[in-house]
Amino acid sequence: MRTGADDQAASALALRMSLFYALSFQISGIYGPYFPAWLKGEGLTPVYVGVVLALPMFARMFAGPLLAFLADWTGKHRLVVQLLVAATIFGFLAPRLFDWPAGLIIIAGLNALAFPSIVPIAETFAIAGVRRYGLDYGRMRMWGSMMFVFANLAGGAALARFGSGAILSLLTVAASLTLAVTLLLPGSLAAGHAARLQFNEIGGLLRRPRFARLLAATGAIQCSHGFFNAFATLTWQDRGISADVIGLLWATAVVSEVLLFAFARRPLARLGGSGLLVVGGTAALIRWIAFGFDPPLPLLFALQALHGLTFGATHMGAIHEMAQTLPLKLSATAQGLYAATTSGLAAGLIVLASGALYTHIGTRTYWAMAAIAALGLTLALRFRAMGPGQLEV
Repeated sequence: MRTGADDQAASALALRMSLFYALSFQISGIYGPYFPAWLKGEGLTPVYVGVVLALPMFARMFAGPLLAFLADWTGKHRLVVQLLVAATIFGFLAPRLFDWPAGLIIIAGLNALAFPSIVPIAETFAIAGVRRYGLDYGRMRMWGSMMFVFANLAGGAALARFGSGAILSLLTVAASLTLAVTLLLPGSLAAGHAARLQFNEIGGLLRRPRFARLLAATGAIQCSHGFFNAFATLTWQDRGISADVIGLLWATAVVSEVLLFAFARRPLARLGGSGLLVVGGTAALIRWIAFGFDPPLPLLFALQALHGLTFGATHMGAIHEMAQTLPLKLSATAQGLYAATTSGLAAGLIVLASGALYTHIGTRTYWAMAAIAALGLTLALRFRAMGPGQLEV
């Protein structure tokens, strides 16, 4: 039976995770759009910019699961998150502390190793709250998406007024605020969380057909966003769409994501996590096929509104499945594997291949993404057909 103390603990955890998402996603909101501008401002050619940006995707495949396993093995998830945020801050300061190219090597390395693992490991606290108190994950996570937009706007204004040199200053401030909010995270995932994770339990988790199929389905659907994330702005610029309208197109996607997270509880209760995966895969297939036809601007806005399903529903479905069926001591490791699958090696290869495809076939590259989404949808349907089951070892 849930007590008044449980209600207070649940409310406190929801507030703390909302603050964490809000502050940590400011880093992503500045880094994604504007870190390339800083690299270009430092004299890097587009080839080297691409290499630096692809490094985190490839590193995440290996470093992410290892760091997540470390958090589960020690049980000190908050400490691991704090160390990763501190390393990220040091990376953003490195170009000012060390001569070139040492500063670039340090920032690139820490951005590849530390920065991508912060949110996946911290999400274990949200999963614990969903499982123990029935917290609404979407209502916590939506604050990250909202602050991502705010950071986009602030970064753009700073870039226009102060130049690319201001980007690292903004990133350092955002990371410092994130480090401060980690002090509010719980000391452990749950009372009595003392059992250490054993390395062989990871192998047992990966050998479970249901978990492997969950990773495969979500990985394919999320990786189908690769060309869009990297080249959508370029394709719209080539069509003559103004920068202001492009900004509105991106904002439409984020707003739809926020709405999905805010109101997902009812469809989640009705469809379950596996049902949301199917919805996400179906929407991705429709979205990328339509994008390949260079649709008119009004339809572009409608297709951007599908982002709440293609990304948001898929992510919510995966989180729900892991939250409901994984033991807490495997939470960070599962999150690390999930992040590695959805934005790791495969995502990096898709981004690299997208450049060549776009050169030769233009926006019909979206049809290649549709094929990847179709694979994800097929795997999601097979995952749903397996019925409810335990993912744990």
